[in-house]
Amino acid sequence: MTVQVTDAQYGVQFSYTTTVAFKPERAPLPDFTQSAAEKQMLTVINAERARGGTCNGVPYPPAQPLLFEAHLQKAATLYARELAASGALSLEHRSAKDGRVPSQRMVDAGYRPVPPAGAAWLFEESLAAGLGFTDPAEVVAAWKQSPKHCRALFENIQDGAVARADGAAGTFWVLNISGWN
Repeated sequence: MTVQVTDAQYGVQFSYTTTVAFKPERAPLPDFTQSAAEKQMLTVINAERARGGTCNGVPYPPAQPLLFEAHLQKAATLYARELAASGALSLEHRSAKDGRVPSQRMVDAGYRPVPPAGAAWLFEESLAAGLGFTDPAEVVAAWKQSPKHCRALFENIQDGAVARADGAAGTFWVLNISGWN
């Protein structure tokens, strides 16, 4: 089956092939294990989601917890490594290697579910980086200062993963979440 994706946020359209049997992968893929820091970050994010919150005066109700999804972990890990190696964040969220955007990277990593008819896809990616930026609560607090990143923290979707990579310019975090509403 072919799924058409229109990612209006980044102005891209593409398709992928999948089967109705696709299931999110809840166990890490070989070569893309979840580190203790990444597990802790997902726990901190889920605690924040459970509370709901207010960011820049906008209230967000509690959201269901993100469930670890291995393909999203792979996409986040590969991008975190790319960013750490370059020493800089891409504010456009486009890969310097090939120009791909979050939705394309997630699908390329194997995240290929069949969305329900008429559902709107959500592909969200939040980035953070800095020297000594290793405390998950500190990173979540920083994301809450940005309207876009805060909204992504509280999106009421289920699949997510976070990756961390360290480089000469500091610690780089990538949060990938996806699903539909």
